Formats: sequence, structure tokens, C-alpha cells
Amino acid sequence: MAFDFGKLALGGELSSITDPEALFDALPNKEEGYGYLRSVQSDVLQAWRDRRDNRDLVIKTNTGGGKTIVGLLILQCSLNEGRGPAMYITADAHLAAQVRAEADALGLEVTDSPDDESFLFSQAILVVSVGVLINGKTRFGLEGSTTSRQPISVGTVVIDDAHAAVMELESKSTLRIPNTHVAFEKVMNLFIEDLEAQSNTTLMDIASGVHSAVLRIPFWSWRKKRNGVLDALHPHRKEKAFEWVWPLLAEELELCQAVVTSAGLEIKPQCPPIQKFPSFSEAQRRVYLTATLAEDSVLVTHFDADPASVADPVVPASATDLGDRLILAPISLNPRVEHEQVREMAAGLAEHHNVVVLVPSHAQAQEWDAVAKSTVSTMEEIGEQVRRLNDGHVGLVVIVNRYDGIDLPGDACRVLIIDGIPEAYTGMERREAAALRKSRAMTSRQVQRVEQGMGRGVRSRDDRCAVVILGAGLTRLLANADAASQLSPATRAQLNMSRSVAAGMKGANVQDIVSVIEQVVSGDQKFREASRGALKGIVYGAATIDPAATHLRRAYNAAVRGDSRAAAAHAQEAVTAAHVAGDARYGGWLSETLAGYTDAFDPVKAQAELDEGRNHNMAILRPLAGASFEPVEAATAQADACRDFLRENFTNGAELILGGQAILDNLTWNPNRTTEAEAAMADLAALLGIRSHQPEEEQGVGPDVLWALGNHTYAVIEAKTGSESDFIFKKDINQLGGSVNWCESNYGADAHIIPVMVHRKTTVERTGTPPAGTRIVNANGLKALKSAVVAFLLALGDDFGDAAKISILLEENGLTAGQIFAADSSYSESAGTQR
Repeated sequence: MAFDFGKLALGGELSSITDPEALFDALPNKEEGYGYLRSVQSDVLQAWRDRRDNRDLVIKTNTGGGKTIVGLLILQCSLNEGRGPAMYITADAHLAAQVRAEADALGLEVTDSPDDESFLFSQAILVVSVGVLINGKTRFGLEGSTTSRQPISVGTVVIDDAHAAVMELESKSTLRIPNTHVAFEKVMNLFIEDLEAQSNTTLMDIASGVHSAVLRIPFWSWRKKRNGVLDALHPHRKEKAFEWVWPLLAEELELCQAVVTSAGLEIKPQCPPIQKFPSFSEAQRRVYLTATLAEDSVLVTHFDADPASVADPVVPASATDLGDRLILAPISLNPRVEHEQVREMAAGLAEHHNVVVLVPSHAQAQEWDAVAKSTVSTMEEIGEQVRRLNDGHVGLVVIVNRYDGIDLPGDACRVLIIDGIPEAYTGMERREAAALRKSRAMTSRQVQRVEQGMGRGVRSRDDRCAVVILGAGLTRLLANADAASQLSPATRAQLNMSRSVAAGMKGANVQDIVSVIEQVVSGDQKFREASRGALKGIVYGAATIDPAATHLRRAYNAAVRGDSRAAAAHAQEAVTAAHVAGDARYGGWLSETLAGYTDAFDPVKAQAELDEGRNHNMAILRPLAGASFEPVEAATAQADACRDFLRENFTNGAELILGGQAILDNLTWNPNRTTEAEAAMADLAALLGIRSHQPEEEQGVGPDVLWALGNHTYAVIEAKTGSESDFIFKKDINQLGGSVNWCESNYGADAHIIPVMVHRKTTVERTGTPPAGTRIVNANGLKALKSAVVAFLLALGDDFGDAAKISILLEENGLTAGQIFAADSSYSESAGTQR
């Protein structure tokens, strides 16, 4: 039998090589195609060599820059240096398998088992997904646990695609208790009155199964009743729903936040408890491999990385190693190009090319059903589809809510379509997304997810891809100068080039767009020259860290140590940092975190901090004393108010169209986006010069939205955009009646109140009685209203500084305060015959 001398390769002189480039050159068993390192890889490996003793080190390269080889060489050199054991962590199991295959191709010894002696004795690199390390039954051992094994000491850790690993890290440290579990009912019984005080309407929505409804259990109640919570949860600690998370939260349960949704209960710490995993938290070297995303705050908040080191990443000498990419947004080229036309265009392109569509939700995916060859969402489905795309022509594939961790090089993806801004999925995420709406903090997160998505189609410098952006919200996001500044330098350069192309395509029809895409896909020489020219001289900038991030992690760490006053002091620094950065809404949101820490030693001060926070963000918890109420009165002149709003928010007609369409896109019949629809009703009022507010969100009682129409007249609006029923339920029409009563109490018995319900249908359940004068904006009415708003905005164009013109156009389109909900309105009608 032949002896495999390759097993001895790293046992002789190779084991003494600690320079990664020299090691790569000396590896004797590399497969064909691994003859030399790319310049990008050499750049970052040389920089690592000089900074290898930094405990935390971020290494950035563009998508397709060969990060896997970089990470493996760093780990092998660390082993040779005596800094083992060595561990390579990926975002998921599929990627871990890819890394092990790459290691085999290099001739490096790897394993997938933490129990493998070759790993434990620093003879092989362990390659696992983050979920293998981060869980309550981890085979690596937990800090302070008397029931798990002793923690495994690890010398060097590499986390690949660290931003993608963050989502898995959050998931593994969140306890989810379904509403069918006996513990859910016990916990709800503990806090039912506290939740009712926050918002009885939202609590009713949760009980009715409204997906988007979410309430946080007030931190003061959670703390006071912690023993009751422990009694309810502890008996189930060994059950499947608990055992993988409970050990991570049990000792710090009091510090967790808890939210209730129609699906159940979510419990999560303020930051992931990474300190519970000594194999990572005590490693001598921690290397984070990331794409060239500009925002790295999550490395601080989630992995407790050193902020100074994160702010000074290792980067290649040049940012020109990115593939050729053109980014087009059809709505910005021609506002009259509809989504359906783009879908037909994509179907035509897919006859000869692989087209990949990234969508934020299953509801959005359904829009593509007629033209998609396949729609996938689970990691197994995505992995299989990616393999098929890499093997040859498939056609049009839709991928749901996955904007990272997917490699689609070359012909695997020549056209990439991103259809909408990524959405929040968990209850925690939905609550935060609603609270941070229009904040710079949320914009930064959205930009990062979108940039991750845009990177799927270009995996090397020689690659090329046309990227199509769909949706007014996403188009406007990338058109916003502040948002664009948060992109990486190379992506920003490509976006600027794409804008130059778009400037020459104004008014383009679908066929014009197809023609340009075909130029990109075919590798048109002039396009490639322009693309390379756009990147010429581009270098990587410094990493951006949310100024509040460091303070938030330090606050959590202090709270875990039992130092509540230090935790509150750090949290106050986070709030201050957000305000100094000009993000008052984010500062208000963080005030809830501050108040939660303060409550441990000064409950009165905590309530005052919460009250102050609500001055900047009404979506946070309502204090015990309740929320103050200020009536909203109509503008003196609607046209003047409209003009002032448009001037303040838009600089030209193109921005106006995008901004208006983004509002209308959120006015959709979608059970998962009812919160966005309610906010859009308020935003629509502002766009039209009508003052409004959201009493239910702000005070916990009252209608979803109230429009002040003038002459002491108010439209009380309940938005049931999530209802899929063929009639209006009694409970919903009764809710509208309750909102009318609330309006009479707060605006006076002499107020003229127009009850309005936004619902697909106009027929009310037999046992329900609509309030007098009820108007229904049904499916046809909403469609007509949206069409009228678009016509109004198109007619305005760049000329929205003339109040007289605005007044005429508002009236011509039936959009004055007196027309929209009038008896002869084109957009609303009376409730139909009861069933």
C-alpha cells in the first residue's frame, strides 16, 4: 500500500514557517490553479504579518478577493508559531464545507470536530459554523457552567464573513417560546396588565394573530416579576425549545428584554453573551474577515472587539480589485416603468442568462411566481440552487431574505435584481425597525444589507454583472447622498459611474434598459473600460463605527458584572453620542436602554429618562405615568403646508417622485407590513400638506392615524391593510367606534369626526355597526388614491415652490382635505350592506 507522504508535509520544515506568503509558496500539495497569491491577498497578509499580535484585527477585501485562503494561511502560521489551537468560523454549515474543501485544495490539515485530537493538539485547523460554537449546549464549554465540559482553550480564531455571522449569533442567543407552549400562557398572565397599559389595541391585535403587532414587556415589570418568570420558564429548560438557549440567558434573565408577538415570546440580552464562550472571548488572536463594508459597529457590539482596532482595519493597497458592475434603477430612469414590466424584462433576459432576484419577504417573492423557475429561502434550498446556477443555465431564481453568504461567480449570475429594502423578521427586529424609521442608524443598516446583496453577482476582478434596483424606497435610499456616503469606496465609485449612465438614459423604456444590460452581460469593451476607469485611484477609507456602539457594549458588560451604575453611565454616553451625531430618533430609542439599566438602582430616574426619550422617539416604552397628549390642528393653508414640506424634503422633481412613491409602496395589502402602512398614512398626509399624528403608537390608545382636515374636522383612520377577510369584522368596526369616542374626548364634543377604515372590502360583518358617516377606502379606492398622488407629483415636477400651483393641482386630483373623504370622494365610500 502506498504511503501518503503528504501527511508529513507540515510536520517537517514547513511547520517552522510563520510568514504566510512563504508558507503558501512552500505548500507542496496545492491543486492546480493555486500557483500564486493575488496581489490583494499579498497586501493583507503582509499587513497581518506586521500586526499579528493585535488581539483583534479586521481584514477587509472586496467580494471575491480570496479571503478564505487568507484566513487559512493566518491560522496555519499561528499554529506554526505556537498560537494554537486554531479555529476557522463561518456563518453557516454550507460555507464551512466550502472552507474545508479550499483547505484540502491547499494541502492543509483541517477537521470539523471540536473533539478531534488533531485540533486540540494544534495539528489541524478546526472549521465550523458559528452555530456550532455559539449555543447553550456548546461542545466548546461555557464560562462558569458546572454542567458542561471545561472550556476549550483556543489560541487563534478567524471569523469569515463576520457580518453574516452576526445574524446567526443573534439567533442563537434568542429564546423563542411559541404561543402554544404552556410557559407562554404563564408569562402572559404575569404581564397582561402591564401590556394593556402599553397598548390594549396592539395586545388585541396580537391575540387576533396580526403578524406585525409587537409589544415589549416593560423593563420595570420584567425586573419586579423576575422570580415569576423564572418559575414559569425553569421547569422547561431541558426541552427542545429551551435547551440550546436557556444556559446563555438563565443567569442574566433580569437583564434581558422580552417582546410578545402573535407567534409567541422572544427573550434576548441587550448584546450577545459572547463572554460566555471562552474559546472565543479569551483567544489570543481574533481575526475578522469582512467584505469592504464601511460600517463595522456590529463587531464591537456583538463580538466585543476592540473599537480602536476595528476602526483601523487591514486593507489592500488599492480598491480596484472589484468586478465590473452597472447599477440601474428603472424608476429613476422613467417613473412610468412599472414593476410588472421589469418582471417581464427579467423573464426575457433569463431565457439566455442566469437572473437572480433577491427579495425581502415571501410576500414579495410571490410577485415573481409567474416568471421564476425556482423560489428558495432555506439554506439547504439556497445551497442546492446555487450549485445549479454554478453548473450552467437555469433561468430566473428568486432568493428570499438572503443578502450575504452566497457566491454567484461568472455565468452563475449575470443579472442581479434587488427588489426592495430588506425587512425585519423577528419581533425584536420589527419593533426596532419601526422605532428607528427615518433614523440615520437604520439607514446605515439598510445600506449595508443592500451592499452585501449587490456583491453576490461579482466574485472577482474579472467578473461582471448588471444590478437592477427595484422599489422607490430602495432607489431613494441609494440616491440619498448621506446613505451613499456609507457605501464602501469602490461601490460608491461604481454607483457614481452608474448615475452618469442613468443621466443619459432619462425617459428610457424597458427595451432601452434591456439593451444596456446586454452590453454589460456581453462584456462590452467600452463598458469594461469605463468600469475600470471609475475605480482608478480608489483606495479604502477608514472603517465607520456607530459612536454609540462602544458604549452599548461596555454598558452590557458592566451590567453582567453587576455594576448597574456603570452600565447606566455607559448607556448615557451612548444616548449622548447619538444626539451629538445628529440622530435624535436613535438617541430617543437608546434612552429606553438607558432607562432599563437605571431602573436597577433608581426607578424614579428611569421613568424620567424614558419620558425624555419619548421627546425624540414616541415608539419607545410609555412611562408609568402615561404619555402626554397634544392635539394636532390643521395647517392654516394646505397648499402652503404642502409647499413647505416638499421644499424641506426634496431638492428636485426626481427626488419628489421617488419619495412619494416610497410612501405609496408602503400602503400595501400585506399582513406583515401593517405598521409600515400605518406610518405611510401619516406620511401621505404630510406630503399633501395635511397635519396628522398616530395616537395609538404615541399614547397607546386612539386611532392608528388622525388627519386634521381643518374647520375642526378630523379623519379618524383605522388601517386594516393586513386583513385578508371578505368582510370587515365586528371587532374592527368596533375599534373604529372606540377611536371616534377617543377623538370626541380629546378634541371636543363639537369636533366634526369622519370615521375612516382602510380595508379591502366595504361590507361589514352582520353583528357590527359602523359609526355614523363611516368611509371605507377599499382596494379600488386605495388604488385610485395612489394613482392620483402620482399624477399630482408628476404634474408638479421640479416646480413645487408655487403654493398657487400646488393648490390647483391638489384640487384637480381630488386631494384637498375636503375632498379625500367626502361623500362624493373617488377614494372612499360608505360601508356596504351588513352580512
